[in-house]
Amino acid sequence: MFTKDKFGIVFNTLFSLMFASVMTLFALYMNHGLSLASFITGLVPAFAINFTLGSYIPLVKVGDKFASLFVKNPESKIFIALRILAIVVIMTAAMSFLVMFSQMGFTKAFLIAFAKSLLPSLAFAYVVALICFPFLLKLTIKLCSKEE
Repeated sequence: MFTKDKFGIVFNTLFSLMFASVMTLFALYMNHGLSLASFITGLVPAFAINFTLGSYIPLVKVGDKFASLFVKNPESKIFIALRILAIVVIMTAAMSFLVMFSQMGFTKAFLIAFAKSLLPSLAFAYVVALICFPFLLKLTIKLCSKEE
């Protein structure tokens, strides 16, 4: 379907869509505001922010550098888990900050809400990323199997 040179953009699209979806659902659920309308209106900016961040921040390189501080074998499960941790921390913090800022503006309530929501969001996002990463990687490999 896609050529192998499009692997990064395809993975970024799939990851951004998955990450934006689950984080929007989580945030709405935690704030007791989950509805189809609120999900759709929250998903659009969350996806746009995730996709943009994933396009401009070299997340895999940052994750690799972070993981290599602790583990030298890039094939080990611990290395991969640490790489995902670094990526999730960056994406969750940036996405949460930017989405909340776009909805609330820069107020005292914004800073308090951001501070209160960050750790639960990070924990949830990390678990979801660990579960979904292998599936998204396999799907991306299948989608990018076309020769140039």
